[in-house]
Amino acid sequence: MSNLRLTRLAGLMQSELSRLLTRARVLDDVVVTITSVDVTPDLRQAFVYVSAMGEEIAPDDLLAQLARLAPEWQHEVAQRLHIKYTPKLYFRFDDSLTRGDRVMDILRDLESQPPGP
Repeated sequence: MSNLRLTRLAGLMQSELSRLLTRARVLDDVVVTITSVDVTPDLRQAFVYVSAMGEEIAPDDLLAQLARLAPEWQHEVAQRLHIKYTPKLYFRFDDSLTRGDRVMDILRDLESQPPGP
């Protein structure tokens, strides 16, 4: 399967899952964002990367809640996208925002230090 087709499918899945995420009542206290979706070339698996902001929630708890919703969402994505194989959804926590904040903190610390000899 072409890389372009996989990229397009991943983008469509990301937008559909984002739409479903806004309807999820289980996650009212947390702002969850789907940062990306990676689909395997055989279309059997889709790795959905999520990040969370707002009220503190452990990543494992968030992933457990999303895993409970996965079969229902997979069915809805299949109906909306009309594809032969609907990938099984696997949710993973995307910590790139946290790592980016850490890098920015380090840079701020370096700027605030006086220049060395």
